[in-house]
Amino acid sequence: MGLDMYLRATEYVSRYDYDGNNPDDNNPLFNELVEKFGVADAIGDTPFGGISIDFPMGYWRKVNSVHNWFVEICGGGVDECQPMYVNTQHLEELREICNQVLADHSLASELLPTSAGFFFGSTDFDEYYFKDLEYTVKVIDRCLKSKFDYFEYQASW
Repeated sequence: MGLDMYLRATEYVSRYDYDGNNPDDNNPLFNELVEKFGVADAIGDTPFGGISIDFPMGYWRKVNSVHNWFVEICGGGVDECQPMYVNTQHLEELREICNQVLADHSLASELLPTSAGFFFGSTDFDEYYFKDLEYTVKVIDRCLKSKFDYFEYQASW
């Protein structure tokens, strides 16, 4: 029990191959995935335009300062365990904040404050807080080096 936090990249695979020649051509990757997962009969001739595939990019446990940042910036202050859209600019901003706090620990309470909550973990600015920020930078770097441009953050507790 506690604050579990997930960042995932999502890739949309269109049913159609938009190579410019014939937009009605089926996309071989879509067809391969449908066959692989045995859902061809379920999809049949329904007009599904594509499927989305999620890739796990990061997982945190009780890193309430990062959770609070996502809620405020990407969730509009609403914290109901809902998925929140995260773009690359958001990730770059969070990485910059983490790096500033890692360079000057006295900025932690101002730039990336902790947040209390039901089983949200410590609100201290201790060694674990800064280790979690180092990990956050690694996750963001991995995301930004990928070819993804659509991310979602979601937490549960």
